[in-house]
Amino acid sequence: MSTYFNNKPVWITGASSGIGKALAHELSNRGAHVILSARSTEKLQAIKTKLSHPEKAEVVTLDMLDEEAVQTAALEIQSRYPNLFMLINNAGRSQRSKVIDTDYSVYKDLMRLNYFSVVNLTKSILPTLYKNKTGHIITLSSVAGKLGAPQRSGYAASKHALHGFFDCLRSEAWHSGVIVTLICPGFVNTPIAHNAVAGDGKALGKSDPDNANGMSPDYVAKAICDAAEKKKEEVLLGGKELMGIRIKRFFPGLLRSILKKKSK
Repeated sequence: MSTYFNNKPVWITGASSGIGKALAHELSNRGAHVILSARSTEKLQAIKTKLSHPEKAEVVTLDMLDEEAVQTAALEIQSRYPNLFMLINNAGRSQRSKVIDTDYSVYKDLMRLNYFSVVNLTKSILPTLYKNKTGHIITLSSVAGKLGAPQRSGYAASKHALHGFFDCLRSEAWHSGVIVTLICPGFVNTPIAHNAVAGDGKALGKSDPDNANGMSPDYVAKAICDAAEKKKEEVLLGGKELMGIRIKRFFPGLLRSILKKKSK
């Protein structure tokens, strides 16, 4: 196995479940020093004990919606790890509701978590990466960051915003040796649909057949790490759902027709 990540500090947000949890295991297997963040200390500690190298893992409990806490944590991590190698922005939440049925507050909350908290953390660690003239920022977007599908208006909007921000950052950061990668998975078999917000802001509380039949988090984690080693700037992961991106590019009218039918 490659030694690319060996003993390098990697900070993962949203590390308590799904893709974040799988990334913790994959990176530990590759010898990285993983810093695990999420709101649940108990869940993170349980994950840490099962890593292949728990001695090279640290738990930093963090609520991404607490702006000051994020900035404080970033300062502490940079102080302890002045050679911070990678930040993986993975924390986020999905949505399942029609626009007409969605409270305005749900849109604000989705943007706060999926977009503004990511910008806050990224900006907080960027000075260290610029100073070191090396480092890598990986952000989990989605196929929804490339196109908008029914009942995902807030989620898609927040992921589209990430593309705008990180595309701009990539164009600015390259001269400092900082790599920016956007990961766009399609359907992944995680609790993302179950935990998605409904129109009233409450958890949906049920699974989604598309996600249930999607890629495994372990597969996605491995693909992300492989892409990082190759310094790829954008990665699309998935099956037939990726056809939507290709159709949008070459036959946008056809995609609009497909999505209209799907919304029924």
